[in-house]
Amino acid sequence: MRELLIVLNTRAQSFLKRAFEPRWQVLVQNLASLLIFGGFAVAMFFLARTVTDYLLTQAHIGLFLFHRMLSMLLYVFFVTVHIGNMIVSFGTLYRSQEVTFLMSLPISHAKIFLIKFVDNFFYSSTTLTILGLAMLLGYGSFFHLPWHFYFVVMFFVMLPFMLIAGILATTALMVLIKIGGRIGFRWLLVLLVGVYGGLVYGYFRLTNPMMLVDEVTKLWPDVNEYLGYLDPPLVKVLPNHWVANFLYWTIQGEYSRALPYLSLLLLTMLGLIALAGLIARKMYYQSWLAVVNLQAGRKRENERQGFLQLGTGQWIASPFETLFRRDLSLFLREPSQWLHLLLMFLLLAVFLVSIGTMNLRFMHPTMQTNAFLVVFLFNGFLIASIALRFVFPLISLEGETFWSVRVSPVSLRRVYWYKVAVSLVAVLAVAELLAVGSVYLFSRDWGLVALAAVVTLFVVATLTSTNIGAGGYFALYKEKNPIRIASSQGASLTFLGSMLYLTFVAIMLVAPVYGYFDASAPSRRWFGLPLVLIAGISVVLFIAFTHVGLRAIARDYT
Repeated sequence: MRELLIVLNTRAQSFLKRAFEPRWQVLVQNLASLLIFGGFAVAMFFLARTVTDYLLTQAHIGLFLFHRMLSMLLYVFFVTVHIGNMIVSFGTLYRSQEVTFLMSLPISHAKIFLIKFVDNFFYSSTTLTILGLAMLLGYGSFFHLPWHFYFVVMFFVMLPFMLIAGILATTALMVLIKIGGRIGFRWLLVLLVGVYGGLVYGYFRLTNPMMLVDEVTKLWPDVNEYLGYLDPPLVKVLPNHWVANFLYWTIQGEYSRALPYLSLLLLTMLGLIALAGLIARKMYYQSWLAVVNLQAGRKRENERQGFLQLGTGQWIASPFETLFRRDLSLFLREPSQWLHLLLMFLLLAVFLVSIGTMNLRFMHPTMQTNAFLVVFLFNGFLIASIALRFVFPLISLEGETFWSVRVSPVSLRRVYWYKVAVSLVAVLAVAELLAVGSVYLFSRDWGLVALAAVVTLFVVATLTSTNIGAGGYFALYKEKNPIRIASSQGASLTFLGSMLYLTFVAIMLVAPVYGYFDASAPSRRWFGLPLVLIAGISVVLFIAFTHVGLRAIARDYT
């Protein structure tokens, strides 16, 4: 235990030293973090309060249905934390140079696992924790709950809930790596994508939100009664169901019925921690060796001649042929990169299938407008996530060898525009497919499809320039793990800034989309002025962040 406390104390001192480093750039970054995170926390508070108020006092869906919708939201939250911890932990637990150093010390493998798990959990879940707390405050303020409610829920409900997701992720990763060593990592990848896709799709297929709404509304006005017989049996063993039931019985004042769900969360968390420690004692070192051997095997394969080998054929005009082959090779050599990309494509596929199976035929223009904006904002969120994960780290991944590009016969400006062009083409292809597919499946209206396609073009151009420019300004040249770069403080600021931009775009679309639905004969004349405003702010942001990015790389490598 003494060794564990020493390492954790060192990690804490290192974090505080970086956070309070007396540099102008660090001060600006911390102030911007405070303003943007604080602003988003306030926005999440009012959003949660407004949505709760609308659903319970205007829509009259009842407490049971409200908490079942909350349970579904918590399931998405749980899966997000779980997948995020699994992907980030691959780099933290197996690819980190610090792990290699710790393995040489007289510290047990289980303690090393625990140290890196704590590091990984707080690194990958901080932003979600802040936003989750803000939404919890908004939810509780509607019911006028006392202060100790927030303390109990945050530390004894939500923290165990998130820890369960994180522990399951890292434990599953150890087991999966051991399995991958036997069946091959390519087959493991296929199995992993299939399992997680099936879990997400199966949950919503099992819970069937539309059917649940129909069943509850049949019981009007007794919609506040506990209708637990409507819950599928398998759902009752999930942590998100326990959290939702705890909240339901707590606001009803029946603490004796809420306590069992609190106990389930705490006991499950403690049991999983003990299980993870036992598995780590047996499997962590072996799984780490399996990854090291895999890396050595890939290194030998890369020494062979292949289509990515430089000098094997000019199929793109030099020098960009060299840059493109190098970047593609680096992407393919990093398992966490293409694994994360495949998981994102899986989420996109599940989202498109879900949109296609929903029967959304609203008669009132307000409901049609709200539904369209929800689909648009979710599309924007996915696009921003892809840009953050794969575009933001591009400058940092040049690493400390970026000087070799600087002394080559290629200007930094051309290298920067090459990265912008490649990123723009790649993200735009995915974004347009998502936008056109989801809007068409949702509305079958080619006018709205055209609007979504044009707006998506401006959104992608803006988000691409934002992530490359900010990625250059907040560059971490010593960090080799792209996932940790995309989870850094600068990346979080960039993502929240992207959300502000998407909120602006959504606000600009409210009036024209409502007018389009409200008109007796839908016409595209409603779209003109909002598109001009969106294009104007997008061009300004594109130019501004391009300027920031160019100055940043010139500053770092003059």
